[in-house]
Formats: sequence, C-alpha cells, structure tokens
Amino acid sequence: MKKSDADLDLNLLRYLVLLVEEGSVSRTAERLGVSQPAVSAALRRLRDRFDDPIVVRSGQAMKPTPHAVELAKQVEPLLRAVQQLARGKSPFSPNRTTRKLTLMGADYVQFFILPRLCSRLEEFGSKIQLEHRPANPSKIESWMESGQVDLGIGYLLPAPPSLRSRLLLSDTQVCILRKGHPALRAPFTMERYGELLHVAVSPAGAGIYGRRIDEALKTLGVRRQIVVTLPSFLAVPYVVASTNYAATVPLRLARYFADLVALEVVEVPAPLPSFDISMFWHERVHHDLANVWLRQEVVSLADSLRT
Repeated sequence: MKKSDADLDLNLLRYLVLLVEEGSVSRTAERLGVSQPAVSAALRRLRDRFDDPIVVRSGQAMKPTPHAVELAKQVEPLLRAVQQLARGKSPFSPNRTTRKLTLMGADYVQFFILPRLCSRLEEFGSKIQLEHRPANPSKIESWMESGQVDLGIGYLLPAPPSLRSRLLLSDTQVCILRKGHPALRAPFTMERYGELLHVAVSPAGAGIYGRRIDEALKTLGVRRQIVVTLPSFLAVPYVVASTNYAATVPLRLARYFADLVALEVVEVPAPLPSFDISMFWHERVHHDLANVWLRQEVVSLADSLRT
C-alpha cells in the first residue's frame, strides 16, 4: 500500500538513485557504506512506495525499470539542491541567475575591466544584470553596508575599516601633452613640469587621486598649477589635445587616449606614486556565491591586463 507524500523519506530517494545507477544491491551498499540487507530493505520500501519493481533481474545483472529511471532523473537534481541547502549555500551559476550585481568604479575600470567583464558574461550566456555606478569615494562604505553596491574597483587608499580589499594591479603615472607642445622642444625636466598648467581629476570632488601626486611633488619642491578640475578621466585627453595644458594620468590610460587624439606621452622626470587599482567589498557579501564568482572574474581579468 502506498503511503502519503508526507511520509516520503528523502534518504530513501538516495537508495533509488544509486540502485538505478549501479543496478546492483551490493555496489549500492558499498557506495553508501551500509550492509546489503539494509539496501534490500530500502528496495522493498521503494517497491511498496512507488508500486514498481524499481530493478529487475536480466540475465546475471539487475536492470532498472523505465519508471525507476524516470524517477531517478527527477530526484537527482532535488537531492543535489538539498545537499547544497544543508551546507547553507544555494548553487550558483552565472547563466541561471537573474540577480543584479552593482559595481562602483572610475573611468579606468570602465575602460579596461568593464568591457572584458561584459565579454565574459556574454561568453557564459549569463543572465546577470550588471549595473555600474560612477566612483564616489565618500559613499562607497555606506552604499556597501546598505547593499546598494556589491563591489568597488578603483583607486582608494587606504580602504575603509569596514571593507575588505585586494590589490588588483598597479600602473605608472605619466604626463600627457598635445602633439607639438612647446614644452617638448627641450628636455622635459621637473622644473618645466612645474611650470605647466595642469588638468586634475577628482571623482566626486574627493581629491584622492591628485592628493598623492601633490604630496610626492611637494617633497621635490614642485607644485602643480591646476587650472581645470574634472570629475573623471573622460574629457581629459580632449582638453589637453586642444590646449597647452598638461595632465598626469596612468600609463594605460595615456596610451589609450593617444590612440584617440593627438597626444604625446611623456615620462615624468621624477618618480610618482603608482596608480594602484584595488577591489573593495563588505563582509556581508564575502561568502555570497554570486559575489565570490564576480570577484574571481575581476581578479582574472586584472591579471590578464598585466600581460
């Protein structure tokens, strides 16, 4: 006699799947680490529960019935899901979830990491919804604590105490000038660098990027004459290309810009702090599988930029 669905034993379903896979009571017992009589007892319960032989003898072997095969196909993914839940985590696959993940980063991230990340998402057939927010150093900590941002990528030193961080890559700082700039007619010295009028970048007005440059220049007795401050790198090459202004930017960006407009990339005569790109995330998403996957992908993409 069949029992009600409420009496269905999930452990019994493990026996069903393995009996179908193995076609053998002894091998099923071996895989489960139980005795053969225990498997035989489970088989009797399965036959009673589903009103089906489950496995039948065929020559020297046992073969699963068509009904048992169909049951096993339906049960196996359910058992995997239960195992994942028992571990406290749901399975994650980028091509199965429609979750929205929010990044925060400056132009550098949008130029070099975001396109590669989108390419990876497309490659996976991902259904993830990706949102990118402009860099805002004053908001990153509160937005991550509240869940408005999952991952920050950018130039932010030091990391706020509530956030985890990992260095992704470093870039050299260089100077860009328009083609034919008069300052290039003679050796490019620190004195000449200091005489130029400069374009500075200050995301959300925080001044983090330029502060380290100016602190390093101060030790050399040099001060930038800043005449234009922009919230991002986007307009910098166009302002520089159409004026006698100079700008200090990361080398990768300088080379990228030089392919777009008529610019000269010049080494700064004295060493400046490197442009360090790190990623930042809050403890609340540290073990979240979607965020773990996202961070792994970003690390892999950053590694590829070094080659």
